[in-house]
Amino acid sequence: MLSIKPARSVQGKIDLPDSPDLFLLASIIAIASHRPVRIKIDRLTPLLELWIDILKTHADVEILDGTVVTVGKKTGECAAFIVLPFDILPYKDFIVFTLMSIGKVVALKNAGQKRVDAIIKKAKKFGFTVQSENYSGNPGLSITDVPDVLNTAIEIYDDDVAPLAGLLLGQKKSASYLVDFHYAHPVRNVASLFGFEFAIRSTVVKETDPLARRIKMMQGKKKSQVSSGQQFQLILNFENLQNAKEDILDITLPGDEVLGAILITAKCLHSKSSFVINNLPLETWGSPVITLLKKMGCKVSAQESSRTSFGSTGMFSIQKCDLYGRKVECRPSQAYIPYLPSMVVLACFAEGQSVFRDLEDLRNDEPDGIDLIEHCIRTLGARHGEMPDGIVVEGGKSFDGFDITENLAPWLSGSLAVAGLKCMGDTSIEDTSLLQRWPAFNEMLAGICEFRTDK
Repeated sequence: MLSIKPARSVQGKIDLPDSPDLFLLASIIAIASHRPVRIKIDRLTPLLELWIDILKTHADVEILDGTVVTVGKKTGECAAFIVLPFDILPYKDFIVFTLMSIGKVVALKNAGQKRVDAIIKKAKKFGFTVQSENYSGNPGLSITDVPDVLNTAIEIYDDDVAPLAGLLLGQKKSASYLVDFHYAHPVRNVASLFGFEFAIRSTVVKETDPLARRIKMMQGKKKSQVSSGQQFQLILNFENLQNAKEDILDITLPGDEVLGAILITAKCLHSKSSFVINNLPLETWGSPVITLLKKMGCKVSAQESSRTSFGSTGMFSIQKCDLYGRKVECRPSQAYIPYLPSMVVLACFAEGQSVFRDLEDLRNDEPDGIDLIEHCIRTLGARHGEMPDGIVVEGGKSFDGFDITENLAPWLSGSLAVAGLKCMGDTSIEDTSLLQRWPAFNEMLAGICEFRTDK
């Protein structure tokens, strides 16, 4: 169990370790594209070792000096099954649909029937047939029928993009759709390195003549907001046309986006402290918590310091601020999985009410994802309201310590740990999955926290 004492302040500087989720994502793309990669890591953790052991049955994986992992095409026979030990993980849609599309049977450990049905329904929308069979007590999902021609006339929503991209990558196909939304995903950043194209482009033709551009701008101001909806072209080209090279591709990882969100939360709850986070991903896909903080009234600053295969990283700091509750539309909901607990913890300590909507897909998890977060809110002592597609949180100023005995996902238990730092009493949290991802989590908190002393 992790024991958390009330903290007086959070201060110092943290260099985020590399993201294990993006390590897995890069490895899956390498396997699907038959392009060998060399991924630099700062240290081996139990979670990375787990992913490497799983990948070894599907690719030739080698660890060099404990800091470089190479993933290449397997010389021997590849396993037909791949067991994902967590039914809930970041970027799950892309990973599961990519693996199924290259012919793997994907066994999701402890996944419920509602999640299985949701995957089957999503694949059917694009013309793919997925069947489920029992594999060691877990559902094993595989594609049994692939459409000859994709129907590009169907309407695509933001929660369709990641699974569709995975299907097209595995099949080495391309497609283009008209959409009415922006879209951020780490695969968009790394796709070009593999020779693919994953882009969203405006359909508005730019005017080159300065006078005509000025007239067009003035006309645009007169249009009503109702008629000003913009369309974009979603381009997914995974035909590997530019990827004839066989040389190894070097992949650099940004800092752990999940830990970054948790530490940002810790800083906001102790706003008088001086605390800087380095190696934080600054791309849109990794910053929902930062976006929420801006809406809550915080003044944040970020300074880019380096570029990785998944985009820019840098130094992040927050000025002293008061938090005010806000409404958040969590679309696509899968993109909010690792960040939602931190956002909810911020809402628990904010002034007023916060609303998190568009989370219907979490109802397909086992246990129910929304119910689980609400259970954690109640355990913390905050008030919340019932919603079929989301969560309503009533902010409070002070809470007593609490105990979490369930082995929760690390983004949940980590967020609750920093909530405990703000409570008046002691907190204890089951830390099995937490330490699997961050073995030195307790020492890290001890290094940045000044704890209150008992009188």
